[in-house]
Amino acid sequence: MGLCRVAAALGFLLAILPAAVLAGEASPERRGSVVGWKELRFVAHKTGISATIDLRLDRESDGLTDGILLESTTHLPGRTFVAHERVDAVTARARQIVDTETGVKHHRKTYTLGLRGFRLEFLEPASLSEMMQPPERWTKRTDSVSLFPQALPPGSTVTGPAGLLYAISAANLAAPGDSMTIHVLVQTHVERVTVRVEGTEPADVTFEQSQGGEARPVREQVTALRLVARSQPVESDTASAFRIFGLEGDVEILWDPAQRLPLEISGHVKVIGQVTVRLASVTLP
Repeated sequence: MGLCRVAAALGFLLAILPAAVLAGEASPERRGSVVGWKELRFVAHKTGISATIDLRLDRESDGLTDGILLESTTHLPGRTFVAHERVDAVTARARQIVDTETGVKHHRKTYTLGLRGFRLEFLEPASLSEMMQPPERWTKRTDSVSLFPQALPPGSTVTGPAGLLYAISAANLAAPGDSMTIHVLVQTHVERVTVRVEGTEPADVTFEQSQGGEARPVREQVTALRLVARSQPVESDTASAFRIFGLEGDVEILWDPAQRLPLEISGHVKVIGQVTVRLASVTLP
């Protein structure tokens, strides 16, 4: 086998080997406290337009490591985003991300991540008739393998959008000036996302809280933290495409530090403009 083919094969293996296999990498620091929610539902209404975001957290284990499965569904006018992210319970490092979009666009992207890169399976309908079928019946498939950019610091945690919210939920963000940084895989490139507490403000909250099969309404005023997530591509020649649950740009999160809950998430949606989704219900562990 020629040197070029050996190098290509080695690059392929480094890209997709899981974190547990590659010894010697620096471990990302522990994220902090236990996440305070199991299910979240957000709703938004703007000029007659409705949007909903549902997020669910389940714990998994393969006998070696503890994992988290994050499932999110976002309904925006004309577009539906469904995501499944498998992340490490401690670091929030993503192992697999499956993003499905239907409506304006129809595609499914399955990312399998390692410490050095990722494998991407891109699936889309091969015809108009397939477009009407569920993604499991789409047949146009392409595969690729990419290494993370050289500018990414060794041992960096790379997660997905839902993994970002999980990491925020487990971080020790308690007062103005506190911040955390994590890398997020956005389409096919990596972005450095810094989440900073930029102030406090009173917030009137109304949502339903469930635990142990019992539900009760919550109506109260809390002192919330205003978090701002700003994203910068690791590669300077790449434009930012950061998006979380369909919301783009600098995303703001109104955070209840006492219950460790996101009360509102705000961002930009194409055509519609700025959209704020508010917590409608939460299921506690």
